[in-house]
Amino acid sequence: MQTRQYVRRVLVGGTMLVALTAAVLSTANAHDDERQALLARLNHLTTLEADFAQQVTDAQGELVQQLHGHLALARPNLLYWQSDAPDEMVMVADGQNLWYYNPFVEQVTIYQQQNAIAQSPLLLLLDGTSDAWEHYEIKVEGASFALQPLPSASSAQSLQLVFAEHGSPAQLTRIILDDGQGQISTIELENVTLNQPVDKQLFTFKVPAGVDVDDQR
Repeated sequence: MQTRQYVRRVLVGGTMLVALTAAVLSTANAHDDERQALLARLNHLTTLEADFAQQVTDAQGELVQQLHGHLALARPNLLYWQSDAPDEMVMVADGQNLWYYNPFVEQVTIYQQQNAIAQSPLLLLLDGTSDAWEHYEIKVEGASFALQPLPSASSAQSLQLVFAEHGSPAQLTRIILDDGQGQISTIELENVTLNQPVDKQLFTFKVPAGVDVDDQR
């Protein structure tokens, strides 16, 4: 009798283990499918240039900042991001380094680009092969893709990419960044140009004379 009960427990336990394993694999496959769906859209994107309007809200939903500017990217590793005065800022990713220039404080901070990708999901737009993708769960709702950091991620930031319902699969219309502390930046893209030549000079940063350099590489 004891032997029969033992066998029954083993069989039941084995069945539960198989079911649990199947559920885990199913979830992993679903997450991989969603990631591949986003990467498939990004594979249609070689260059993008646009103006943008950005609104920043705090944890209470109060508007704290409004920005306008211009951005350009050329995959797999080039980015230009510039906001207009009075909150002027320039960020350039040149493939090796990330340059962050704040004219108000007259300082340029330099980061190694590969390390910066691990800290900012926005930079994942540039590189579909980065290992940092493994640290985000992707949720899809229509033409919207949300990247949520996993516990293994180096950053608490999350990112949402919203594409146009019609037209090119890579027609990006909105970017939403959550810094993980309650501050949310909503960036609306305007005058978007896709997959056309972009001035390569945008992706080369020259340190202005008299500006302090903070080299974090």
